[in-house]
Amino acid sequence: MNRLHLVWTLARKDGHLFLADRRAAILSFVVPIVLASAFGLIFHRPSERMGVVRLPLLVVDEDHSPLSRHVIDDLRQSEQVDLQQVDRSTAEARIADRSCGVAVVLPRGFGQMTWTHTLTPQGRPHVELLHHPLSAMESQWAEGVLTEIVLRRMARDQANVLPGTSVPMHLDRPFRLARILCPQDSQQRFNAYSHSFSGMTLQYLLFWGMESGLLFLRERHCGIWRRFLAAPVPIWTMLAGRALATAWIAVLQVLTTFAFGHLVFGVRVDGSWLGFLMLVSAVGLLAAAIGLLVATLGGTEARARNVCILAILAISLLGGLWLPMFLLPRWVQELSLSLPTTWAMRGLDCATWEGGSLAQMLPSVLMVFAFAGLFLSAALARFLWMEARQRRGWTS
Repeated sequence: MNRLHLVWTLARKDGHLFLADRRAAILSFVVPIVLASAFGLIFHRPSERMGVVRLPLLVVDEDHSPLSRHVIDDLRQSEQVDLQQVDRSTAEARIADRSCGVAVVLPRGFGQMTWTHTLTPQGRPHVELLHHPLSAMESQWAEGVLTEIVLRRMARDQANVLPGTSVPMHLDRPFRLARILCPQDSQQRFNAYSHSFSGMTLQYLLFWGMESGLLFLRERHCGIWRRFLAAPVPIWTMLAGRALATAWIAVLQVLTTFAFGHLVFGVRVDGSWLGFLMLVSAVGLLAAAIGLLVATLGGTEARARNVCILAILAISLLGGLWLPMFLLPRWVQELSLSLPTTWAMRGLDCATWEGGSLAQMLPSVLMVFAFAGLFLSAALARFLWMEARQRRGWTS
């Protein structure tokens, strides 16, 4: 009984310690609720009709026949497809800049298909399926939807024209399908490991920035930071030194990770090396900025950890570090353009398997630098404001 009482006493002591910081205790319950609610909001399907994930699909009609128009109308009415009809150059441009992942090109002669085309491969029209290298799953989805709609439309039209004819028992697709990557020269460079190394490296850097900020918070609450400020050194110099240490460690982590990926999995920088190094510097500075922002906005270490985990998981999901973007609702895809992770991910993809030039990488590099500068400015302003309040005795 004495040992049971001792166990209970120790457990109660830890419970009191947990409740000592009541805001942190509340956040430990709020964070999983918020995460579950956010994921539910993104993936919730309110009804069977509204809940279907619709594939963004571009279609190019080079045939302009009654059958091609009927197929396009059926695709437009399908609950599985969000269709836009464009010309070929527009489709290639939109796939290259990732505003859409897949395009179907209906060639000339498409409207002359009959059931006899299912018996022999000769004479079948050559349908092209243009897709981005990261949209392989979307292209398979588009292939299935297109095949189903074409077969249904042909069965309906030809049964009406020739009521006495019978449909062959063994059907094959009445057209040939060619998959074409856009840009076309990316087929030789694409490496799935390059994309995964980019995404997971970026996510780890966010956690590294969080840990740096939590260490800063710990030093402030333990009084170590007060001793640093007693030295005849400006505050901004102290903060710059802290940010520089976080940034160069982050840069070293990125280079080490990609070096391992190159030696073991064949990850390569096929694009501009200058652009790659500029982007690595930008993401290192971003990690440092996040660390300082955590230190100035976090309050206590426990509170900051809960909020940071929530924020990092959210921007990792929305930035395309976990899931293919087409699985997310359209409003989420548009929202992701306001996040630094989206631009950093695009930049790393461009530097590695896409083989982009410095000019192609520059928008991503500038956006990541802009986010880092914004976060650093906010952290510095917040820290100076807190120090001014503390000197005036307004806060402890």
